[in-house]
Amino acid sequence: MSKATPFNAGYNQGLTTYQSGLTGYQQRSGAKVYGSTPAVTTTYSPTNWLCPAIFSCLFCFWPLGLAAIYYAWEANQREERNDLFGAEQSASCARTLTYASIFVGVIMLGVSLALFFTLHQKTNHHL
Repeated sequence: MSKATPFNAGYNQGLTTYQSGLTGYQQRSGAKVYGSTPAVTTTYSPTNWLCPAIFSCLFCFWPLGLAAIYYAWEANQREERNDLFGAEQSASCARTLTYASIFVGVIMLGVSLALFFTLHQKTNHHL
């Protein structure tokens, strides 16, 4: 019994019409060509936290919001320089600071409202 030979086992069959690609095909900067088939590489970019950071600075606890804006800006700068690991770290820090700013802002709003209504009840009760 003979062994089965795999398809195209070392035999160059040349280009066929379905491998030649489209006419007028232009290679992109992110595409690599192996033989006649382009292999497109995709890059991962971290989430942009600049808008939520600005929101948290304006409407929540502004000191943490300012720090979140800085780290979100730094993440964008690192992404432009293709430092994807550093961009991911800065984006993660911006996300944490944004959430912390929103959390502290909501807690401060709740405490302020509780104090306002408590003091308002005491002043109206004595009249």
